[in-house]
Amino acid sequence: MEWKYPRCLKKGMTIGCIAPASSSDESLDAIQQICEEYGYQIIFGESCYRTGLYGGSPEEQAQEFEWMMTAAPCDAVLALRGGYGTMRYIDRLDYTAIREYGKPFIGYSDCTALHMAINRYSRLVTYHGPMGVDFTKSRNEDIHYLFEVLEGKLRVIEPLPEPPRGAIGTELGDGILRGGNMTMLSMLCGTPYFLEDDSIEDTILFIEDVGEAPYKLDRMLQQWRLSGLLSRIKGMMIGTFTDCEGDEDESDYDIGYEALRYMEENRAVHLSDPFVCYVPTGHGTPHQTLPLGGHVHFRYISNTIVLSPYTEQRTL
Repeated sequence: MEWKYPRCLKKGMTIGCIAPASSSDESLDAIQQICEEYGYQIIFGESCYRTGLYGGSPEEQAQEFEWMMTAAPCDAVLALRGGYGTMRYIDRLDYTAIREYGKPFIGYSDCTALHMAINRYSRLVTYHGPMGVDFTKSRNEDIHYLFEVLEGKLRVIEPLPEPPRGAIGTELGDGILRGGNMTMLSMLCGTPYFLEDDSIEDTILFIEDVGEAPYKLDRMLQQWRLSGLLSRIKGMMIGTFTDCEGDEDESDYDIGYEALRYMEENRAVHLSDPFVCYVPTGHGTPHQTLPLGGHVHFRYISNTIVLSPYTEQRTL
């Protein structure tokens, strides 16, 4: 199945907001105000008003998410926040219908399970971008970039926050960007919602965390090393890692260095040399919107990521 770009947003369209993972007490009025300032209407799903750990039962969450991504009177779907819960219902969704409607989905953190499932079974590009919880006046630049991507405009992310690692070249890396929260990816590994085996060698794996201890990060890398994943992917794009400091008697954990070392081990001779690049994403830091399932280009010399328009109707 070919990859499909979601519809291109235009002023006057409607964004549907839901809490696909956990319930929340975010200011819905503030989210609505910012959307309206950008020229969009917004509707809120029932999960945005629910209390308790989850935004409903697995059945309720699945029904709402599928409705928003298909027949609901909205043109894109924005996650209110991350949390816990999306893995409870990814096996209940109609991915054929989600592909047919082709709506953009935006979220990160626990939403990684939804991204991976939609990318695999709908072959629809989704967006790792700011959620409702990030819609504040202090995040104007992030929100501006999000709407530029949703409106199909060409973007270049530069300069990246750290220099890259790995092979040197003028056009170091290009491939299909997949991934998200590292913990969620590790939990999905070995399930039908992880990467397809025949797509791994074309994949740039994007990872970020939510404050896991260094030993847990290394456990996840070891899992991927032993499974053979790291020796086959093209490279890794590393987002924000919030707490890689070890104990007082330990050195800090350099996940980029460790990931590159494992990617170089037992690598087949026909594969290009692996690389690591860095991009800021979420968790209270600047958050660059990334197209999951989109073909991206990383340039070593300029240390930039080039994002093409990833919408059905492209606006250059």
